[in-house]
Amino acid sequence: MILSDKKKFLEIMTSCSSVYRQEADKSTMRVFWQLLEAYPIEAVEKAFINHLRSNKFFPTPSEIIASLDVKYKHLGSDEAWAMMPRSEFESVVWTEEMAAAYAVAFDLITEGDRIAARMAFKNAYERLCNEASLMQKPVVWTVCKGYDKSLIEPVLQKAVLAGRITQQIADKYLPAPKDAGVIAGLLTGKVTEMPNNAQHLKSKWRELSQAMKDGQKMLEDKKRQDILDREAKRIELAKYNHQLLEKASLMLENYH
Repeated sequence: MILSDKKKFLEIMTSCSSVYRQEADKSTMRVFWQLLEAYPIEAVEKAFINHLRSNKFFPTPSEIIASLDVKYKHLGSDEAWAMMPRSEFESVVWTEEMAAAYAVAFDLITEGDRIAARMAFKNAYERLCNEASLMQKPVVWTVCKGYDKSLIEPVLQKAVLAGRITQQIADKYLPAPKDAGVIAGLLTGKVTEMPNNAQHLKSKWRELSQAMKDGQKMLEDKKRQDILDREAKRIELAKYNHQLLEKASLMLENYH
């Protein structure tokens, strides 16, 4: 909160005191202000409203802060890493910190080194979350769509149940809108809204797509060559066996 929010804050405290029929003197208001000053006024107001809905007694500063910290709490790095998409086909509901850390680890992911990628992601994610916490920056969840439509709904519904997005937001993606979405559009170039670092991801996904195509061609070429090699060995072995039979026949003739 900033100085201009003080009037609004006093109104919130006065209204809350009135509901609980308790007088909030200047000293009490000063303590609340000092302890809650780091949070945005909008978040403070919502925390007081949530307290009024579920508690019979006037709130303590620690109760309001606990309510605020739910909004400002990030997932652990291991849980966040487990949610990361493994290909352009998967959808994800993530935070800005998760998206930024994913971009840091993306090169290692495309190279197939998931152990190093996980470490890079965790280090970047934990640093970004610490910075966000120091700045009292709220956790904001956004949807990043993948190419496979069948994988979108489970991810969205899980995010709704976890309280990360509303059902109204999820409904915007079901059925899939005309726009190809972020990840799905990375291969088609039809993305209209790009989150932070998405231009970087867009370029990387194109590289990954081409690498996948090249890898598939190499695999097909290798299979074809393996077939030719096996056929050549089979012919060579047949010739060798034929030569052995001829030698055996000559030895039998000479023996008689």
